Amino acid sequence: CRVCPNCRIRISKLVIFVRSQTILYRMLATKSCELFFLIPIMSKESSGVKGKRCLFLTNYFYPEVFRGNDIAFEMVKRGYEVTVITCIPNYPQGHFYEGYGLRSRRREVVNGVNLIRVPVIPRGDGRAIRMVLNYLSSLLFSCIYTLSIVCRKRFDFIFVQELSPAFIGIPAVLAKKIRRIPIYFWLLDVWPESLAAGGITNKYIVKRVDRIMRYIYRHCRKIFIAASGVRTLLQQRGVKNDCIEDLPNWGEDELRKCTVDDDELPHLPDGFKIMFAGNLGEAQNLENVMRVAERLKNNKHIQWIFIGDGRKKKWVMSFVQSREMGDTVHFYDRYPIEYMPAFFRKADIMLLPLCDNSAFNVTLPAKIQAYMLSSKPILVMANGEVQTVVKNARCGYYTGADSIDKMVRLVLSISNYSNQELEEKGRNGYNYYQRHFKKEKCMNNLFEIIEKGERSNV
Repeated sequence: CRVCPNCRIRISKLVIFVRSQTILYRMLATKSCELFFLIPIMSKESSGVKGKRCLFLTNYFYPEVFRGNDIAFEMVKRGYEVTVITCIPNYPQGHFYEGYGLRSRRREVVNGVNLIRVPVIPRGDGRAIRMVLNYLSSLLFSCIYTLSIVCRKRFDFIFVQELSPAFIGIPAVLAKKIRRIPIYFWLLDVWPESLAAGGITNKYIVKRVDRIMRYIYRHCRKIFIAASGVRTLLQQRGVKNDCIEDLPNWGEDELRKCTVDDDELPHLPDGFKIMFAGNLGEAQNLENVMRVAERLKNNKHIQWIFIGDGRKKKWVMSFVQSREMGDTVHFYDRYPIEYMPAFFRKADIMLLPLCDNSAFNVTLPAKIQAYMLSSKPILVMANGEVQTVVKNARCGYYTGADSIDKMVRLVLSISNYSNQELEEKGRNGYNYYQRHFKKEKCMNNLFEIIEKGERSNV
C-alpha cells in the first residue's frame, strides 16, 4: 500500500523502538545481564502460599552473625517463602569474607532462604569516607535490586532488620508503593541519635536524617523494638503506640552447646578474667575501659581479655602498647560462634561497656542476652536501659558510662568475690533470660503479629 513519507518515518521509528525494547527485555532475562551489570537475575519462581511470601531486607545476613538470620530461617520452617536482599558480607573486619565477592556467591540458597547479595563498597578500616561510601553504595544497590525484584515477583509483606545504616528502610518503602504490601520494621539502631556516637553532629545532616526516618516510620504497619526505652523516642516522632511492638534480642543456640575442647583455644592468662567478646567499635566506650585498665595495671591478678575485631581495635592495641599494659590486657582474633561457650567458661565475668549517648541509653545490645544465656555474671559500664535490666535481673554489677573512679573500685572489689557469689549472679541472669528473652517466646510473638496482620488483608 502507498504510505506518505511522514508516516513511513513514524512507522520506522516505532519498529526501531519495539525492537530495542525486545532486545533489552531479552538481555534482562538472560545471564548476559548478570555478567555485564553484576546483577544476579532471579528466574521466575513459584508464587508460593498466599500470605506467606516475604521480602526480607537487611544490610547484614549469614555468614554475618545477626538475629535476623534466625527469623528468616524460622520463617522457612513455618512454611514461608523468603527472599533476602542483603550486602556482600564484610562486617566487622571491613573486607569481603573469603569466598564472597562481586562475581562470586552473589546468589545462593541457605537453609531454604533465597539470598540476593548486592554490590557494596566494603567498610575498610572504618574511616569516615569509607563508611560514607559503604552506606551510599548499599542504599543505591539495595534500591535497584529491590525494585527489580518486586516488579517481577509478588510478595505479601516486607520484613526489615534495621541496623546501621538505617536507610535500608528506603527500598522497603519503594517496594510498598509498587506492590501495596505492608512493612514490618525491626528497629535495632536508633537514627539520627546513633550518628552522634560516630562523630556526626552537623545539624543539617541530623535534621535531614530525622526527616527520612520519620518518612520510613510512617509507612510501617508495625515497628518492633528491642528495648522499651525506644518506644518514647518513636512516639515523639509521631508513631502511634499501637503500631509499636516489643521484639527483644535473644542469644544464639550455640551458646548452650560447648562443642570445642579447651585445647583448641589459645592460651589465656591466669587470674581474675574480665572478658569482652564482640565488635570493638566506637559505641563500646573503649576509651574509658582502657583508662580503668590503666589504673589497675599494677594489679596483676586482674586480666582484661578482648575477643573480636572492629574499627577501634587498632587504637586500643596502640593504647595498651604505649602504656605498657601488655601484662594485663590481651587481644584475640575473631572466632566463630561455636567457640564462644568455651571462651565464656574461662571468664570470671563478662564486660558490657557502652558510650553515654541518647541512642545507646535507650537500647539493649544483643550481647546482654548472650551473656545471660551463658549463665555468666555481667559487668556493665553504661547508662540507661542496660543498667535497668541488669539491676532487675540481679545478674551483675554496674557503673555509669563515665564513672571511671567508681569502676576502678568496683573491679577491685569484684576480683575478691567468691566463685559462689559470681555463679549466683550468672544463674539469676539465665533465669531472667528464660522469662523475658527466650528465643521461642520471641519468635511466637513475632509470627502471631505478622499472621494476624496478613489475615486482616484477606
